[in-house]
Amino acid sequence: MTTKKLKSYCRSCGQDTNHGVLSEHTESYRDEYSCDYIYQIVECLGCNTKSFREVFEDIESAYQLYDNEWEVPTRIDVYPKFIKGHRNLDGDYCLPDLVGKVYREVLLAFQENALVLAGLGLRGTVEAVCNDLGIKGRNLEVRISKLATAGNISRKDAERLHGIRFMGNDAAHEMKKPKTEHLSVALKIVEHLLSSVYILEEEVEGKIDTTISEFSKFEALLEKKVKILNAGDELPLEAILGKDIRRVKESVATLEAELLNEIASGDITYLAKGKLDKYQGSKNDLQHYIVV
Repeated sequence: MTTKKLKSYCRSCGQDTNHGVLSEHTESYRDEYSCDYIYQIVECLGCNTKSFREVFEDIESAYQLYDNEWEVPTRIDVYPKFIKGHRNLDGDYCLPDLVGKVYREVLLAFQENALVLAGLGLRGTVEAVCNDLGIKGRNLEVRISKLATAGNISRKDAERLHGIRFMGNDAAHEMKKPKTEHLSVALKIVEHLLSSVYILEEEVEGKIDTTISEFSKFEALLEKKVKILNAGDELPLEAILGKDIRRVKESVATLEAELLNEIASGDITYLAKGKLDKYQGSKNDLQHYIVV
């Protein structure tokens, strides 16, 4: 038996592809209004993704093109709903609960063509990221700028996020409906933010050596290095970290100052403050630490 084939949008492939019709049922109405409803279960012949299609043929509104040819207006709805041209964010399970919830509600609003709500939701997603990262400010404009100064995003990314802010403000205060193509670009900007702040951070951890500016990450690296040393060893930070000193080079003064405070307060017990002396011909005296 030959499977019926048709063109339909595949949410996995992100484009119109050939589909096979796995099942089909037609309901025809001819009394008060002439129309047909065709219900289909279809499968993408490329990736095997299944979808449900509801085809409405408005026979009552059919119009003649030529002597023996008529055009029947048709509406096709495909389920689950999708955003045309959009690929799901790979690794969205890495998002914090609230951030992920707001982001997924944006997608639902966009899929249902609730564009004003989607515009508000994109702005809300940026707010949720700021809340999660502890970025404070009197308004979103200030908080976006602080995202950049704190090093969470680049200046160029901040400029783009201000565009999301403008779109959200227009949706909130003027009930201005954003155009679909504008919203699609805005969604890409927000997904880039989520990917760079959360998803790439998760994927990179332990696989690629990146620079360190946060004390918690610095301490984790330091403790790992100290474990391979012997009790009583007295060395400067450069010797303890070895090649990994390059990872903290830009923030070493701030990190070392906090390290000394943590040792003095007793919060770090695997190191003690040692002598201030030169090391292997260094020009300046270096603070040494004793492995406990």
